Formats: sequence, C-alpha cells, structure tokens
Amino acid sequence: MPHLFALLFLLAATPFWEAKPCADWSEEELLEFMGNSPWAQPAESVGSRRSGAIQAFLATAKPMQAAELEYRRRRLPKDTPADPSWDEFQEFLARDATKYLVLAVSIPIAASQDAREMATMENDSFLRLGKQKIKMSGYFPPSPTDPWTRLIFPRKDFKGVKEFDFEIYVPGTGTSYRQVFFRLKEMTYRGQLEM
Repeated sequence: MPHLFALLFLLAATPFWEAKPCADWSEEELLEFMGNSPWAQPAESVGSRRSGAIQAFLATAKPMQAAELEYRRRRLPKDTPADPSWDEFQEFLARDATKYLVLAVSIPIAASQDAREMATMENDSFLRLGKQKIKMSGYFPPSPTDPWTRLIFPRKDFKGVKEFDFEIYVPGTGTSYRQVFFRLKEMTYRGQLEM
C-alpha cells in the first residue's frame, strides 16, 4: 500500500507536459504552458510599475516548439496560405537551435514596423549570463500567421549558472525596457535541460 501512495504522489507531482504529448493537452493546459511554464515567463517592466508584464517564451526549447506547432494546428484554418517567414524560422530552428537562444516576445504590430524602434531593440537587448552581457544578434519579425517577434542571442556556456535573464527593449509597450528571468533547474524536459 505505501508503494501505491508513492506512485500516486509521483503522478500528481508530474507536470502535464511530462505526463502526456501536447496533442492531448486541454485548451487550458496549452494556454497555461505557453503563458506560464519554465520556458514561458513574463517580461516585466524595469524601473516602473506603470506597464504590466508582456508575454515571452524560449522558442528554441523543444517542449515550446512542440506547443507552438500544436497551438498553430488548433488555431489556423487548414486552408491558411503558406507563410514564408514562419517557414524560414522553422528552417532556422532545424539548422541553428543548438547555436542560439530565441526569445519570442509580443510586440505591437505598429511598433514592429518602426525601423528606428526596432534598431533600438537590436542595440539595447541583451542576454545576461552571470557577469556576461551578450548582445542580441538579430530577430525574426512577426508575420501573417506568427504574431511573435523572435529575438536571437548566441548560446554560451551555462556551466555553473543557476538562472539567467534577458534585458530587452520592447517597443510600443509603454515601458519599453523589460527583464525576463529563467531558472535552469526548472527547465528539465524528459530528463534533459531544454532551452
């Protein structure tokens, strides 16, 4: 009988993203995962309480990639025209996901079309890894079927690091300077660190 209680406790403690494939997640589970999971954290305002958090997630993490594909499968009509920008991002992931971290953030469309604001985003966005401050190396803008702006950062050695954060400039959000924190110990998926 004690073994049964231990098994039930383990099953109850297992997050749904470990317990079943994302195609079997409920709508609430899918939205929760994409909005509040080890790979999805709020981008909080820096130095101001005027603006609320905006959503951000690590688009290079395998569980998030699977969740995004499931989200698109459920939301986009079957006759949706091809989106070359989305396809280009998928090719980038297949080719370079081990070399880069991609942070997806929600940026208002008007702001994402302002060249000056986007240049400021490129110049003022960093990955902070311990004492290292790593500059953003590019981005994928939003597209007709993908509302996220995807900020690209070189992947560095995470040895000895317990947490890391992104210090980013997010145009069109009231308070543009934001921080997103991630904790490595929480980012294990099927026994492996996923970023």
